[in-house]
Amino acid sequence: METGETVSVFNPRQQDWKQHFAWNGVEMVGLTPTGRATITALNLNRETMLAIRAEEELLGRHPPL
Repeated sequence: METGETVSVFNPRQQDWKQHFAWNGVEMVGLTPTGRATITALNLNRETMLAIRAEEELLGRHPPL
């Protein structure tokens, strides 16, 4: 859902991943406006990424610890 609000994208050096994101299977979910904006800006749930994560899940490497 786009609101037109300006927010910063996630900065892993300054912010905690778990505050802004969660996993729903192989799909990333933004928990905050920053998380949602980052997922949208970087297109983190594009088809290729979902396929890679599904393969990683089969190998026991997704979700990351």
